Amino acid sequence: MPLTPADIRNKQFRTVRLRPGYNEDDVDSLRDRIEATLAGFHGGPPAADPVTAEEVEKAQFRTTRLAPGYDEVEVDDFLDQVVAELRALGLVAGRTPAPPGRRPPSHAAPRPPQHGPVPPGPPHAAPPPPTAPPPPPGAPAGAPTAPRHPHPHPASPHAPSGPPSGPPPLRPEDIRNKRFATTRLTTGYNEAEVDAFLDRAETTLDALQRGRPDQALLTSAQVDRTQFATTRARPGYDPSQVDAFLDFLAAEFRRYEHG
Repeated sequence: MPLTPADIRNKQFRTVRLRPGYNEDDVDSLRDRIEATLAGFHGGPPAADPVTAEEVEKAQFRTTRLAPGYDEVEVDDFLDQVVAELRALGLVAGRTPAPPGRRPPSHAAPRPPQHGPVPPGPPHAAPPPPTAPPPPPGAPAGAPTAPRHPHPHPASPHAPSGPPSGPPPLRPEDIRNKRFATTRLTTGYNEAEVDAFLDRAETTLDALQRGRPDQALLTSAQVDRTQFATTRARPGYDPSQVDAFLDFLAAEFRRYEHG
């Protein structure tokens, strides 16, 4: 399940005394920034200084000895979950994603065209709606975090208002049950980060289909911008399958945003 500001605020770590631990003030200071950052994606005000996944990964704390400190293993494990959540939200170095309902930044890089067909939706589902043609190839190759480069999908100026008609091509349970091929000897996407993102996508689609966009955790623009850490020599999800499904997912969200 996605992490919420309350999860960050209420997290308790075991205290150690006779072995090294993390300075409690240092950990609590970082935790305050994480809580403020996530609050902007859960209906609160946007953080003045949002923390990124890279900042959390590189965070260092003073250690304690013979004085109370937080258990290092517990803190490290929890921060791994935070990193996955921040990446799922697109909070990575060099990018400033807009919280749901806010206008996304205008400097998002274009997504290179995908090769091959987009995987179909669930059995007996209608095909995904058509999207705008992709931009010319030539966008810069991704860094180690393998960014997924979005391209704009403008809504038709004559699109009818109101909720989309007809049966939805995608259901929340389809996102929950989605499976991707696993790679081992080639580069793949970090499975924990993809799974955390899909949890948020399932919650978002459920809110949109219930007519409650205020409860959505993601926008189509954030899906376009999403990027995941990569794996090599260990299991990871097939990048082409994940990217194709996220293209389909972004198109589905647009049905509700521009319906």
